[in-house]
Amino acid sequence: MLTNEEILSFILDNIRKVMSAEELVAIDTSVSRLEALALVLTRRKPDIMMSELSQHLAVPMSTATGIVDRLVKKKLMLRGSSLEDRRVVTVRISEEGETLVKKMEDLFNKHVERVKGILTEEEFSLLITIIKKVAAGMTRPEATVHEPPELRRQITIE
Repeated sequence: MLTNEEILSFILDNIRKVMSAEELVAIDTSVSRLEALALVLTRRKPDIMMSELSQHLAVPMSTATGIVDRLVKKKLMLRGSSLEDRRVVTVRISEEGETLVKKMEDLFNKHVERVKGILTEEEFSLLITIIKKVAAGMTRPEATVHEPPELRRQITIE
């Protein structure tokens, strides 16, 4: 079994084999990971409320507002208000944002197809099962993932 340090070294030594610098430049490296995630979320759910976007990104509302401000400034997202309640701020992806997300999706799909070409159908299915299991395990509190429950010592009070 590899140590965590060996796994990290392996990933860092081989990341260039997965994604080239040219691919990163092609999809526009001017957006952060959270900004990219915000774009993907707003593409999947048009006119999403800022509070909902904040929850999906797992960041405070002030951070989500900063992310949206930067994306609006880059012309990748549009800000609006709810038809039912004008106090509610909504956001949606712009045409430029759609183009960027499409490039990211195309790159992702290209890599998935490469993986499918490397693995057998059974191996790929197992990979998906493992990814789902890891994702489910990561949503649980950390203590329940790999630590046995602590035994409590009982103290008799006289």
